[in-house]
Amino acid sequence: MGLRICMVTPFAWSQPHPVNEHVAGAAQALRARGHEVVVLAPSNRAMQLAAGRRALRRLARDGIPLEGVVALGPAIQVSPRSRVGVPVGVQANLTLALSADRFDVVHAHDPGVPSLSYVALRRARSLTVATFHSAERLAYPPGKGQREKLLTRIDALTAVGEAVTDAARARFAGDYTTLPVGVDAKLFQPGPPRKRFVIEWRPDEVHRARAAFGALADLPGWE
Repeated sequence: MGLRICMVTPFAWSQPHPVNEHVAGAAQALRARGHEVVVLAPSNRAMQLAAGRRALRRLARDGIPLEGVVALGPAIQVSPRSRVGVPVGVQANLTLALSADRFDVVHAHDPGVPSLSYVALRRARSLTVATFHSAERLAYPPGKGQREKLLTRIDALTAVGEAVTDAARARFAGDYTTLPVGVDAKLFQPGPPRKRFVIEWRPDEVHRARAAFGALADLPGWE
């Protein structure tokens, strides 16, 4: 039986971002395994915001579950030094999504900045996962007591790459699973075999290198 999973990203879905690419790829893979995945994100695109409002109204009024990507509100600047909180209206939309829908898992990405991801972990009523993507986005919350309180709300900790895992563990102590950096296998596939020579030469062997290049020019299909 598949799970109903909510993924939360702090970055505007209306703009390209490596974290959003990770989220989209993970969501696609999970759906292929039979799970239901909803992505909650901010956006700066009017059509996405309008669609998000309609989806939230259907959820609140008729109990119709969310699906796909749901824009909860306008994006705010997300940076290591940011101290701007999530707008009250956006927090209300997030609370509605997490409380009225029935998620088995809430997976928050980069919750170490003041963002939807941080608030989602604080308000989730289900199992939670936190994934850290950058060693530069670990500054929030600033107080140790606040970080310890946040950790009590997290059931599983993951980070992308060994360096980020080490940095995250130093800031948010816990047992981490290190994730590999994701690669789109369809986009980055090995090319067809090509006939190539690799020539190693020293500065005092210029004439020999020129002779080799000249000989290669007479061989069709070789580079």
